[in-house]
Amino acid sequence: MAENMTSNLTTDVASQNKTKFFYGWWIVVGSIIGLSLGYSVISMSFGTFIKAFETSFGWTRGQISFGPTIIGITAIFFFPYVGRLVDKHGVRKILIPSTLLFGFTIASMSMLTASIWHLYAMCILIPLLGAGTAPLTYSRILVSWFNQKRGLALGIGLAGVGLGTTMVPLIASYFMEHYTWREAYLAIGVLIILVALPIAKFLFKDKPSDLGLLPDGLTQESTEQQTSFSKPNPKLVGYTAKEAIKQKTFWLMFTSFLITGLCTSTVLVHLIPMMTDRGMSIKEAIGTFAYLGMSIVGGRLIAGYLMDKFFAPYVVIVFMFGPVIGLALFAMGATGFEAAICTALIGIAIGAEFDVMAYFTSRYFGQRSFGEIYGYSYSGFKLGASIGPLIMGLTYDAIGRYTEVLWAMSGIMIICCVCILAMGKYPTLPQRNKN
Repeated sequence: MAENMTSNLTTDVASQNKTKFFYGWWIVVGSIIGLSLGYSVISMSFGTFIKAFETSFGWTRGQISFGPTIIGITAIFFFPYVGRLVDKHGVRKILIPSTLLFGFTIASMSMLTASIWHLYAMCILIPLLGAGTAPLTYSRILVSWFNQKRGLALGIGLAGVGLGTTMVPLIASYFMEHYTWREAYLAIGVLIILVALPIAKFLFKDKPSDLGLLPDGLTQESTEQQTSFSKPNPKLVGYTAKEAIKQKTFWLMFTSFLITGLCTSTVLVHLIPMMTDRGMSIKEAIGTFAYLGMSIVGGRLIAGYLMDKFFAPYVVIVFMFGPVIGLALFAMGATGFEAAICTALIGIAIGAEFDVMAYFTSRYFGQRSFGEIYGYSYSGFKLGASIGPLIMGLTYDAIGRYTEVLWAMSGIMIICCVCILAMGKYPTLPQRNKN
């Protein structure tokens, strides 16, 4: 009789769970909002303030462009360490304090002085204190909550970067038009603290088992259905970071991300000043930048969905060919509607990139050291992203145009596609008992 009661209770619980909205989708919603005000968006929106810095302080574009380079260099050294912390302590313990400190850091940009070294110091603090708000942490938590629907969840959740890329420059533009750039930074910092911080604190749970759930909302316990994050005595599936970096696949992946960061960052940072140089108003230029954010959202959603359906590298090279065309058209002097199309082609690739980074890391190397391996991959992206804007800025200072660099970046993106194709099929990942 007791067995029958237990069986009936289990059936009732399973039946209830099937009708409930899976909590993992709240994690996805929280990721959208958090990432829209996270480190990646703020660093990508740096170009919005280039003209303001030129006017206020008399800095050259080469000097200002060294700021994103410092951000990238700091990220290169620090993000793998953050990945290890996330692997060891969980997402919430890193995300919550990082969000608070990042908000204060951005708000304090409103007190920037005329010393270029003050800007450079802030460019160290932004990735140092804001690393926990980057896609690394959000990808980790999404991978924990989803397995069979992982690509879709990553695509939707990480679309927050695209939303923020559209939203933050518009917010900055409003405050710069009605007040000054200082109030713009202050407003963005306050938004981070008032919106993103409560979500990190009260909505997020590190893994489904914290709420007695399984990934994807599954209700039947089985070895095949459960991920290593959900089992009562989990096995660690995948390679350690030391094992991963010895593999050719890792370096092909790393190189593809480095090239993407190098080529797309040139537009991210210099799009608005480039468009104003070509006769557009600041409002029109920011409107063009908005196409970047919208295309990032589209790239994330479409790539995430397709990677669940088809072999991911084949999907990815289609997206990565967009910047080849977009950068070439920019080199030919695109403005107006043509510039919007070019921006969209580049944004679709950026949109797919962070989805791909998380998806490739989990499929090729597993979840054992996901955070650390993702951190190395992200460092590759930031290495490229730190070099690209500096090259553009110095080139502009030297010859007064961007044309030659844009042509070079268009050609280099083809190498990125070759690296992705060379990665090969997904491996059978090793499983080890947790110590």
